Amino acid sequence: SIAVGTAGTSFGAGMAPGAWLIPMQVFSYSQQSGGIFTDTVDWARGLTRVLALAGPNNVNRIAAVNMSLGGGQSASYCDSVSPAAKAAIDNLRSIGIATIVASGNNGYTNAMGFPACISTVVSVGNTSKVTPITVNSSSNEASFLSLLAPGTNIDAASSFGLYAVKSGTSMAAPHVAGAWAILKQAVPGASV
Repeated sequence: SIAVGTAGTSFGAGMAPGAWLIPMQVFSYSQQSGGIFTDTVDWARGLTRVLALAGPNNVNRIAAVNMSLGGGQSASYCDSVSPAAKAAIDNLRSIGIATIVASGNNGYTNAMGFPACISTVVSVGNTSKVTPITVNSSSNEASFLSLLAPGTNIDAASSFGLYAVKSGTSMAAPHVAGAWAILKQAVPGASV
């Protein structure tokens, strides 16, 4: 809803309401632990699938990948954590597709989670949406954070077709992904 949602009677449109969305499932359920999990293998496969869907030289005009997931704590670039994910991100970047990643919500002031710490992603932290604009205390930050975007008290889609007010870097990253789609519409040949 934040990146590409259309306006309703009681809420506004997303950043790029005319854009298309291609969802990728990278989470699994574990009966043993009773929880939902994901890993870098699934992420790399999802990113590789986006590359295949883009077609030669991105003929299908995919603007960005939004990844509102991750974890851990990295005070510097972490390219070696998953060479497969790094390669997939770089392959997308080479044809003009940005990989936009939420920085995480641990309140780190000198670190981000993985994969936001990969050097070739666009990492996004969470700010307020009203002046004075402030960085949310839960948002991970580091000297290599790429951007900040609204992520506090955001009206967003929720379960069963409802909307709810949510906060976090997972609300900030789709703002950037939607803006990226608008940018790519205006300047199709723009590099990441």
